[in-house]
This record gives sequence, structure tokens and C-alpha cells, in this order.
Amino acid sequence: MKSALVIGATRGIGKQIALKFAENGYGVCVAAKTVESTDKLPGTIHDVVKEIKDKGGNAFPMRCDVRAEEDVKNTVQECLKNFGHLDVAVYNAGAILWKSVMETPLKRWDLMNQVNARGAYCMVQSVLPHMLERKSGRLILVSPPIYNRFFKGKTPYSMSKVAMTVLVHGLANELQGTGVSISALWPATVVESHVTNVRNLAPSFMRKPTIFADACFGIAEEKSDKLNGLPLIDEDYLRSEGMTDFSKYRCDPNQEPDRMMPKVFPSLKVAEESDDPPVSSKL
Repeated sequence: MKSALVIGATRGIGKQIALKFAENGYGVCVAAKTVESTDKLPGTIHDVVKEIKDKGGNAFPMRCDVRAEEDVKNTVQECLKNFGHLDVAVYNAGAILWKSVMETPLKRWDLMNQVNARGAYCMVQSVLPHMLERKSGRLILVSPPIYNRFFKGKTPYSMSKVAMTVLVHGLANELQGTGVSISALWPATVVESHVTNVRNLAPSFMRKPTIFADACFGIAEEKSDKLNGLPLIDEDYLRSEGMTDFSKYRCDPNQEPDRMMPKVFPSLKVAEESDDPPVSSKL
């Protein structure tokens, strides 16, 4: 049996990713901090595991506060204990505040950096030795392509998310030829979630989280390393795999939601891409 760790799996995209893997025969570790449901944060890791098991799937819950290194390490070890190996690790945990620099207190920026960039880094470091030893594995981080418009109005948040994408780009160089790959994934449109429900966002603006889960599963199942280091968009990736009809993902069956992401992204590569950087520079 293949196995997957999904961190940040109690609601929305994360929950749907866990369900998708379980429905396709994976053993799933459902990891997140929420163990008690509240009006503010409905749903727990136990609820998701129960839903998976009720459908005949294999899953177990792990309380994991991604700000605590030991929690992340223990979660990975429990995956190996339960499944014997780990084929896929998805980092969906996130802290968000879309405000300007002056409107974002340092304490809140620290929280976003700890949950987003640091948490993802911790998961990767904890999982990577096992995958490298097996010469097989897929790491997927929920983070965006890097482009200037993304920063506007939410620079502090963007700093923490783009750092995750830098990890994808940079680590990919180290993973070449190892059998392990890392990719970033981000939605093309607004995706239905607890936040969109609280804000009463009209269904016509959104897609169901199943589109993101389908893309995530496709990336995990890719046999080659062609996706290593790529920041992918759910719709664009699925189109590259031959999908043309996205109507099943609409929240409003009569309305295709507007795309919030650009159609084309800038390349981060330079003409000197293959040159080794100088050890020192002379003025």
C-alpha cells in the first residue's frame, strides 16, 4: 500500500487531498493542530479519519502543531511506524493575513513565517532522509509561483509563502537524479473553503476543492522527475495532462469562475544559469 502524509488536513483543500489519496488506495496520515471542533474552526483530524474509514479507507490522525519541530518529526515517525514507508508528503498548513506591511504586526508576521515557511522546511527536512534512502518520493508544498502582482497588498504574507516556493526551486537542484522530487501547487481560481463560507462568497466565484486534490494526486503519481522544481497551477497542470472540461469543479454549475492567477508566469532563470557562482567578488 502506498502512503501519504497530509499536513493541514482538517478542512477545505487539505481535507479533500486526504480523501483523494485514501479513495485511491493510499494509507493516509491526517495531520493538523485541530482536535476539537468549534464554530470558528469546524472539523478535526478525527472527523476526517472517520470519514475515510467509513468509506473503507486506511487512515490515522496525528495532532501536529507545525511550529513545534518535535511535533513534525513525531508525525513523520508515526507515518513510518504505521505504514513502513512514506511515498508522498503534502504541506497544506497555512497562516494568512492579507494586509500591508504597516498593518501587519511583527507578531503576526512571525506566526505566518513559522507556520508557512518554517513549517514546510521542517516537514521537508524530516521526510527527506527516508525518501532519499528509498530513492523514491514526492514532496508537494501549497505555495504560489513567484511574480510581482502576488505581493501587492499582502507583502508580509507573500514573504512567507514565496519562501516555500524558493525551497521548491532550490531543493530541486539537490534532488536531481535521486528519485525524489518536489513541486509547488496553487489554485487558478478561488477555491471553496471554510473562509469563503464565512465570508459568504458567491458560488460563481469559486471552484470545489476537488480540482486541487485531483491535481495534487496527479503530481504524486507522476513516475518521472519532470515536475521536480516546478511551481504548478491546478488547472494548468490538469490541462497539461489532457483535461479540457472543468465544469464538474464549478460551485455554481452554470458559471465558470474567473481565474485569479496570470496565464503566463515569468521565468526566474538567467543566461548564466549553468555557471557556478563565484566564491568571492572583486570590486
